[in-house]
Amino acid sequence: MDKKLKMIMILIFTFVCISSPTTLPSLETVSHAVGNPTHQVKGILGGSVLFPPNISQGITVQKMEWDFYPQRGGLGFWLGEFSHGKLEHPSPTDRFGQRLDMVDETTLRIKDLELDDSGIYNARIWITKAQFQEQSFSLTVYEPVPTPHIDHQVESKTPGGCNVTLRCHTPGREDLSISWEAGNPHRALGKSVTQYQVSHNGRELRVSFWNSSFDSNFTCLVSNPIDQNRASFDLHNICQSDEGGHLQLLSWSPWLISSVIVLLVNDGELDELEDQIRKE
Repeated sequence: MDKKLKMIMILIFTFVCISSPTTLPSLETVSHAVGNPTHQVKGILGGSVLFPPNISQGITVQKMEWDFYPQRGGLGFWLGEFSHGKLEHPSPTDRFGQRLDMVDETTLRIKDLELDDSGIYNARIWITKAQFQEQSFSLTVYEPVPTPHIDHQVESKTPGGCNVTLRCHTPGREDLSISWEAGNPHRALGKSVTQYQVSHNGRELRVSFWNSSFDSNFTCLVSNPIDQNRASFDLHNICQSDEGGHLQLLSWSPWLISSVIVLLVNDGELDELEDQIRKE
């Protein structure tokens, strides 16, 4: 390769670098991105969220650009550009419609959240025409926690109390955390394994309850990272009723079983004796 051709290639490379400065971010831009990890944001279906970038004092922002990458896959797309006090949303008829706005010069807001709004939102903050910083926000949108329902099953009963299994049921498709509370006001269960036994998935609570116990109210608490709901059940209504009592009556009174058997046997013997007398 002659010197003339080398000189032409160097000039072309230099021209490309000068005319496209944003393709080669400065060291300051790179270090800023590394020093600002992705911000975790949680929202509830139908609510709103804010994405406030972390911008150092004294920095004047010329404009901001936003893009979005859905959590459930699919191609990302450009949300818009904010400059001169105005958000230019390129496609107001897309899935965000009129739900996007800016609450100040740098903070993006999404209203009327939908489940498919979950994903990564990237902010490109332009400080000069050739210098920008990038920050990311990871949004997770949760459904409101539905009201749980408690079923019960009486395992055994005595005059002083009963053993009951409570089951907490929750409609909905998302994973929920389930825990149990006692009393009113609510508080965490005690550590007595002889009085309380919780299943591995947390949905079932077995209680050894005495009618003289101070706490008869048990509550199932269902929650996700942004919402919670409760349902309560009073064991006094069960343990002091006749429910389950007919099953336990025989186990409490073995003498009663023996007495019934003796009566039946004696009744049979009397019948045989009467038959013999008639024959004679």
